[in-house]
Amino acid sequence: MLDRVWLSMFEVIIPLYVSFLALCVFVFMQGQALSRQISDVAGAITQKLGEEVQVPSSFMDELKENLEDLVHDTISTMQPPNAADHVMGAIAQMIQMKAMQKFGMVQPALTETPPVDNGAA
Repeated sequence: MLDRVWLSMFEVIIPLYVSFLALCVFVFMQGQALSRQISDVAGAITQKLGEEVQVPSSFMDELKENLEDLVHDTISTMQPPNAADHVMGAIAQMIQMKAMQKFGMVQPALTETPPVDNGAA
């Protein structure tokens, strides 16, 4: 009986492993082909341009300043949570608990521990 269970398990697992391996090889080969195509296109673009494209330093400075402004504006508008945020968080947690109870996903409370039998009768 036990031999049949092991054989049945291998009849299911081995084809799954082989299929997964084949899928991995296929994805790897497709990635390599895509990488070659991207390299070919990049080479063709470089040949058509004839020389490297030079990015002016003023463009880089302007880009850096714009990013600094964006980060500064984002951080300056951040606010600590207020009472309404905390209330909404509490309501969301109650809704989540109700949904977990509805779908039977409730874990036993941590405070409910089984009684310890220390051998005293």
